[in-house]
Amino acid sequence: MFIAELTKKRALYRKFQVLSPHGTFEVVYNGGGMGYEEILVDGETACRRNSYFWYVSDFEFKIGGADAKITVRVWIWLQIRSFNFEIEGESVYSE
Repeated sequence: MFIAELTKKRALYRKFQVLSPHGTFEVVYNGGGMGYEEILVDGETACRRNSYFWYVSDFEFKIGGADAKITVRVWIWLQIRSFNFEIEGESVYSE
């Protein structure tokens, strides 16, 4: 079982504490990079995509051996329109 608790929220940024059978992890989505977006797991880059023209929508990565996916949609005024975080196919957070 996986539990994701949102610990920080900004316009193009979400930070979570994830509790899992593999341990506790910090997961960050950062969409505010200059020409890129990234996912950090415990401070290390787990997934990074170029976003020169517009925002990338899907990020697949690993959390302690488990498959994870974050799907993000961004409004034209640079606010997150929708955000979904899945681990092992199970939604653990959405907005």
